[in-house]
Amino acid sequence: MGLMVPPGLLLAALIALGYASLFHLWGGRSVRDLLLYVVAAGVGFALGQLLGLATQVSFFQIGQLHLVEASIGAWLALIGAREVGRKEKE
Repeated sequence: MGLMVPPGLLLAALIALGYASLFHLWGGRSVRDLLLYVVAAGVGFALGQLLGLATQVSFFQIGQLHLVEASIGAWLALIGAREVGRKEKE
């Protein structure tokens, strides 16, 4: 009777977390940056997934997960978060 998480949601969360971790390894400096990147990657991944669902375009799909569209959304959100973080530090 454990908690059942849909496989697509788990895969999406793991991929978004992986993207955030890679982005932090590349250019992050603090734990605050990592938290910002995790949130940005999750939101961007979700928005990209919604865009893929809305447009019915599927370049590469794993189950119901629109991997290309969601990945593009995550990376754009990560770049945007980095730029916002830079402007706050100035």
